[in-house]
Amino acid sequence: MQFALFSDHQPLVYGFSTRSDGSMNRFTCVPNRHRYFTRRGLDPERVVTADLVHGTEVSQVSAALGGTIAPHTDALVTNATDTYLSVTGADCFPLFFCDPIHHAVGIAHAGWRGAVGNIVANTVAAMQREYGTMPSDLLCGIGPGIRRCHFSIKPEDAGRYDTYTPYLVERNGQWFADLPGIIREQLIAAGLTTEHIEDSEVCTYCNAQDYFSYRRDRPDELELMVGHFGITSK
Repeated sequence: MQFALFSDHQPLVYGFSTRSDGSMNRFTCVPNRHRYFTRRGLDPERVVTADLVHGTEVSQVSAALGGTIAPHTDALVTNATDTYLSVTGADCFPLFFCDPIHHAVGIAHAGWRGAVGNIVANTVAAMQREYGTMPSDLLCGIGPGIRRCHFSIKPEDAGRYDTYTPYLVERNGQWFADLPGIIREQLIAAGLTTEHIEDSEVCTYCNAQDYFSYRRDRPDELELMVGHFGITSK
């Protein structure tokens, strides 16, 4: 997975694992994670992992937190070189944020709860507060995740989308949500420009060869991909 958006800026290291890398469950698949990061030239002890509670909290990360799990958070931001931020997902979207002016990055885990709760605005605000980021300078890549072709919503959750009805579509009596559309609207509302937003346009549900999908596979043990982002000194 590559974002053209990031190609002309400071040395960035980012990516999103695939099925061939194995599950990246942070509790049960630690060897897979170590192999994945090591193959990419990253020290696993410099990777910080978001705890992930399907919320909207953002944590500021220092180099001292390398190799740890940041509790009660779904987004991480840092300006520390050689400190790598990570989130896992198996249909939820990894969002990659880069401030090329103040040399800071962020990563967010946006499932439907995070999306409708506007984790986007919280991540942008955290980068403004911690690093003086101007939203108009910020770049954001939207990684693979489940898209409106397959992301059906439960009737009891429909009210959570009242602000985002243009991103709902009905098919055969069932409603489907366009989460990347919601995320893009929130990015623009937070001050990003349209040319600073790039969508991978990859659906995890559709692409069974390359990605796990919880909605598609319903595994007994959660199988996950990992997204990572950082600034390297190399």
